[in-house]
Amino acid sequence: MTTTANLHTGTRMSLDGFLALGETDGKWELDDGTLYIEPWSGTPDHQFLMMQCCFPIMDYLDAFADFPPAEISHQITTVLSREKQRAVEPDIAIVLNHRRNIIGPARIESAPDIIAEILSLSADRRRDLGYKRRIYAEAGVQEYWPVDPRHDTLTQLELQNSEYVERAVLGPGDTLTTPLLPGLAIPLAHIFRHRRRPIRHE
Repeated sequence: MTTTANLHTGTRMSLDGFLALGETDGKWELDDGTLYIEPWSGTPDHQFLMMQCCFPIMDYLDAFADFPPAEISHQITTVLSREKQRAVEPDIAIVLNHRRNIIGPARIESAPDIIAEILSLSADRRRDLGYKRRIYAEAGVQEYWPVDPRHDTLTQLELQNSEYVERAVLGPGDTLTTPLLPGLAIPLAHIFRHRRRPIRHE
């Protein structure tokens, strides 16, 4: 039986073996059959921005009397491709209602419709802006939203012809909307300029 103590970034393993690990400390992902471990769970600012992005989306979904148009999860294991042995742990994953069957009891079993990642202030941001952008497009994630705490921006990337096209770069003075969730409108000042936002350290 494999124990997490014996594992490190770069370890080769199967997707089934990765999924059998269960709960782990930090962010563990599988890149084409190679383990990637991000040992931190995020700075206070990272966690704050993630939750402040989630709250208005959850309020939007709760306003529907019957079935909401989507389901939202955060930091949940998500199988992007069994064939390519890829599993990630997005900061935020949104699955539209007609595809909610991909949400299992322990993980999401296919590509969500929207993914948001709060960028790190470290070198790991290159992973979100490069590798993650590529594999999310390959998996068919319709919109990818990198949120940049360094510049207080949210970039909306829209999938077109299997590649992402930049729809908008939004800042504190803008409002986030998406055609995938009609009626959703999030003033980004409520996120980036929130009075309780933690102090950031470069």
